[in-house]
This record gives sequence, C-alpha cells and structure tokens, in this order.
Amino acid sequence: MSPTPAPSEGTPLIAPEAPKPRRGVFDPVQRVMFTSFLCALSFSFTQSPLIYAFRIMTCDEYYKTHEWAGQGDRCAVHRIEADTASAVALVGASTMSFTIINVFVTGWWIKRFGVKAAMFQQTGWAAARNLCQIYAQTIGGQTGITIIQVTQVFNVMGSGGGYQLAASAFIAVLAEPEARTALFGVQGGVQMLGAAAGYVCGGLAYRYLGYLAPFEITFGLLVLTTIFGSVFLPYIAPDVASDAEKKKQGMLEPLKLFLPKRVEIGGRRKRDWNLFLLGAGAFFSVFATGYVPMALQLVATNVFGFEPTESGIMLSWTLLMKAFFLSVCFPRIISFGRRMLSHRSDVPSSAAIEHPEDPREAEEPSVVGAQRQEQARAPTDTAHGSTFDLYFLQWSIFLDSILTAGCAASTKGWHMYLAATVLPFASGTGAAAKGVTLDFVAPEQRSDALSAIALIEKLAYVSTIGVFGYAFSFLSEIGHPKFLFLANATVAIISFLLLIPVRMPRQGQIALA
Repeated sequence: MSPTPAPSEGTPLIAPEAPKPRRGVFDPVQRVMFTSFLCALSFSFTQSPLIYAFRIMTCDEYYKTHEWAGQGDRCAVHRIEADTASAVALVGASTMSFTIINVFVTGWWIKRFGVKAAMFQQTGWAAARNLCQIYAQTIGGQTGITIIQVTQVFNVMGSGGGYQLAASAFIAVLAEPEARTALFGVQGGVQMLGAAAGYVCGGLAYRYLGYLAPFEITFGLLVLTTIFGSVFLPYIAPDVASDAEKKKQGMLEPLKLFLPKRVEIGGRRKRDWNLFLLGAGAFFSVFATGYVPMALQLVATNVFGFEPTESGIMLSWTLLMKAFFLSVCFPRIISFGRRMLSHRSDVPSSAAIEHPEDPREAEEPSVVGAQRQEQARAPTDTAHGSTFDLYFLQWSIFLDSILTAGCAASTKGWHMYLAATVLPFASGTGAAAKGVTLDFVAPEQRSDALSAIALIEKLAYVSTIGVFGYAFSFLSEIGHPKFLFLANATVAIISFLLLIPVRMPRQGQIALA
C-alpha cells in the first residue's frame, strides 16, 4: 500500500466526498416490494372463486337428497344460499382467528430464525392449504366443504397477516431511518395493488378457464414466490439472545411494549403513556376505517341498487386509489413535511431538549425507550426524526373522520364512486403508526413492535366487522343505513383524541419495567 502524501499548499482544505455506493437496478428493498406484490396477488387470487366453490359444493350436496324440476339456475334456492353463507362465514371467522395466532407465531419465528425464514414459511403453508382446496373441489359436496374448513388451520403457520408482518420487518431493517415511514406506505400500496389484481384476475380465470383454474394458478404463484424469495431476498440474522432470555420471551411478549412504563428523568420516575396512547389510537383508527369499504358496498347495493359487477368495480377502484396514494403520494408527503418541519425554528428538536437549560423542563412526561444506537439520518431528518410522521398520523385520521361523515349525505349512486375515490386519500395511518412506533423502541425491539402493531390491527378489524355489522343491520331496520358512516366518523374522532397527547421520544432516557 503506497504511503499517504504529506499535505501541501495545494491540498484542499475540505476533502472531497467519498463516492456513494451505487444502488443496483433491483436492490433489496425493491425485491421485498416485488415479493410483497406476489404474496398479495397469491393470497387474493382465490377470494372470489372460493365463495362460488362453496356455492357449487353446497348445491351438489343439496341435490343428493332433492330433485330439480325447475328452469334456470338450479342453485338459486334459499336453503342453498343460506347454507353457503353459513359455510363462508365459518371459514371467514376461522381464517381471521388463525391469522391472529399466526401474527404471534411469525413474530416469534422472526426472532428465532430470521425474517427470511419467517416470510417463506407463510407461502409454503399457504401452498399446502391451496392443494387441499383443489383436492376438496374434486371431491365436492359436504366432504369438500369440510376439508376446506378444516385446512384453514394451516393459517396458524402461514397467512396473509404473517407475510405482511415479515415484509414490514424486512423494511424496518433494510431501509434508512429517514425513509422507513415512506417505505411502509409504499409497501402497503404495493400490497393493495397486488390484492386488486388478484381479485380481478381470479374472477376472470374462474369465468374463462374453469372453476379449478384460480386455485391451480395460485399454487403456481405461491411456488414462484417461495423460490424467488429464497434466492433473491437477503438473509438477515435473527437477534442474538441468550438461552435464558429466549426462555423468557413468550409469544405475548410484543404486547408488553404498549403497556405504560416508568421513565427516569432528572432522577425522578414518572409513568409514560405515549406508547399506550399510540397503540390505542392505532386500534381505534382501524376500528373506525376497517368496515368502511364493506359499508360502501352494502349501502351501494341496498340503497342505490348496485349490481355485483358495479360493486366489484367500486371495490377494485378503491384498492387502486389506495395503492396510488400509498405508493406515490404518501412518500412525497412525508418527505415534504419533514423538509418543511426541519426549516421551522419554532419546533423543538430532540437534540435541543436533551439537555434543557431550565431544570423544570426535564420533569415533563416523556417517552419510554432504552438508549438507542445512533444512526445516521438525512439532513431533513436530523432535527425532528419522525415528528412530522406523528403529525400526519394525528391529522390524517381527523381528515378521514370528516370524509367518512360526508358519505352519510350521499343521495345518488355516483356519490359512492366519489367516496371510493376520495376516501383513500386519508389513508396512510397504518404506515405512519409503524414508522412512529419504531422511533419509540430500541433496534432489538423492532420485530416485537411490528408484531404488536399487526396484532392490534387484526384485533381491531375483527371487532369492527362484528360491531358495525350488527350496527348496519339495526340501522337498516329503522331505515337509516347511511348513518353507519356517522358512527365510523365518531370512532375516528376518538382515535384522533387519543393520539393528540402523544409526543415523540427524547434521547438519554432510562426505561424501567
């Protein structure tokens, strides 16, 4: 190695910047996004065909003991429709229950074996479940229905909720801190795009290629996703922990992150409620918005007489608009907001308040979190971290409440299409919640934090389906089904009020259990 030349009068005072490493055409983050798209496409491809498959098998079972003597659709019988609805409801309830368990399993798997292994456990078990669904339809009747219902237990090891959690864990590790929140939004948009494509393509495959075609194509997609991920996704080693620590880590461990904890500031201990309020706000955010797409379909069908084709187009359009907002608009909003916030002198930064001149300022409630490792941040992110992300989270749900309440004033069918176009522009609360939460925890707790958020969202979704499903039935009986949108908006306001007191973490704090 040649010796370094001594400086001279001609030596520049400021050394030239080292060249930045070139990013590949298909860098790891883009590979994760593509894999997320494939997973979303695969998991949604059989959603609509599966309902029709239940109808056919129920119809076959019915005519084992009955004779058909009419004309037209022989399955258009009230008993068949009722039995089909019951079978679909049972599968839906079991799928959601097993998916919630899968979120715990996936979080535990990420910590033990790494995120790559966790992600492709999802597609592997899903492929096995898909094969069982194909076999069930070749048998048909009640036996086929039972096989599909029983094999939903495979969701415990591999489900849509699990792959979403694994993809978020990939983003949390691979993304730069200043780009993390935006990429969570892009990830959500990519998944929406994949789901929309799956709904449409699955229905077309069923119509033009036969009733088994969607399931056979899905199996091929799941195998392709597994092979692609195993070859092209980067390996990320699991967190290193002692055997004693691993024994202490149970599957319910992630939820403890959102419990109020004590923090030590200036020698005094105080309860910190920021993470608890953030988790509660995230729960009520999903609780408020999770039923809105279903409410749009029900109101459009029952009040404005939409046909299934029109309803399907509206649902696909909503997903596409969400994909557009999260993938294109959301990252730019976050980047612009952080840049504007860093130019404001009236917003205190975490660095400025780490050592306050006034001792009384040190006694203010603060945020729990162990001393985090210092990470390089972009110039627009140095002073304020994810402060703008928190502002976005708070006011996005407020905007959502206003737009949702406006749906109650709809009087024409095209108003439903307008709502399906406008409501997605209040999306992004889930991505913002993930980005903000990761700034509250130590790096080694990120997988737990993502698992906890995913679990909160799933529980909120299950709750909103039950509560607002009953509420819609009640409001329909009294002749005011559109009032459901006002109820959704009210819950969104509750979420907004819970999020308002949340403050971003400060450095140099000690978290006590």
